[in-house]
Amino acid sequence: MSLIEFELPEEFQGETYESILAKMLEKVPNQYDKLEGGFAHDMIAPSALEAAELIQFWLALGIKTNFHMWATGTWLDYHAHDCGLTRKPATCAYTDLNITTTAAVTFPSGFIFSVPSEDGNPAIEFETLGENIFDAAGTYTIRVKAVTAGKNSNVAADTIIMMKNPVKNVEAITNPAQVTGGTEAESDSSLRQRIDDFYAGHGASYVGNKADYERWAREVAGVGYAHCIPLYDGANSVKLIIADENGDPATNELCAAVETYIFGENHHDIYRLAPIGVAKYAVVAPSTIEITLAMNAKISVSQSLAKKNIVAALTTYFKTLSDEDNFFGELRYSKVAAILSGVAGLDDFKNLLIRGGTENISFTQDQMPAISAGSITLNGW
Repeated sequence: MSLIEFELPEEFQGETYESILAKMLEKVPNQYDKLEGGFAHDMIAPSALEAAELIQFWLALGIKTNFHMWATGTWLDYHAHDCGLTRKPATCAYTDLNITTTAAVTFPSGFIFSVPSEDGNPAIEFETLGENIFDAAGTYTIRVKAVTAGKNSNVAADTIIMMKNPVKNVEAITNPAQVTGGTEAESDSSLRQRIDDFYAGHGASYVGNKADYERWAREVAGVGYAHCIPLYDGANSVKLIIADENGDPATNELCAAVETYIFGENHHDIYRLAPIGVAKYAVVAPSTIEITLAMNAKISVSQSLAKKNIVAALTTYFKTLSDEDNFFGELRYSKVAAILSGVAGLDDFKNLLIRGGTENISFTQDQMPAISAGSITLNGW
């Protein structure tokens, strides 16, 4: 169901402060001064103003909260509850740390590593998931998760370099890869779409068809994109391709959460959603196809900011590529060029090349596009 623009019922559309005040003054006998500044006018005007606010704002808000297409926030949560749905909470980022030690070291469960505070921004903390005991000098890998859920914990590579409480015999700490997986709580538009899907009838099927698997996956906190490949390895097999709400490939933890939610702890789990007949399944992140851009550009901001704005605009576009067929089918050259023309700080460009050419880019069912500032080249005009 598409979102219909809200309008007050026709009976109330003409009820403005001026019209209400005029009707109230009509009821005042003509023997009294009804001009602005007169006693009758000045005594009635505040009531007319309150009545207009009641109709134009509070009545409108009351009507909106009764329909999920216009409800927001907590009121939208109430509509979701009626469908058996809940708003997905924010999720934490996960990453691997490389720890180099000069002797034996033990990191207890919950030990804190962090990105240093900078420019008034607080440190971003990550905690170990279990006890890590290293018996000798060497370089080891530790899995950590963000202490606070949300997108702010998606930090760049080589930024987690500190310990909250220093430990002896630690020579170096770093995260070799960019940290992903931290997402914000589900937006109103996303929750509203899931309610739409429920009322459209998709929620009535629980037989395990393609739409069911994709809908079930999107019910897991952090999942923004899900594509199902039925019969990927013969009869009674199903494969789910998962990305998070930021448009990044799903972390191992998110894939595991989806797998448990749909397929249960084991084949006999009474809470599993998947049909018993499914003999083989996989929940994986898509492989990424790096989208490189090269162009001659006129910019009115720094190169780093221009690239950051380009990445943000195209990442938003990438999320829409799966709307029709529910997988990343094709990246259109003309669409990318149109999006770039609206990027703040990129005043003009020419000779645009996408992955070295001017052709559309096609993806298989288990692939998705990805872009970073490092894959963008802005040459002089």
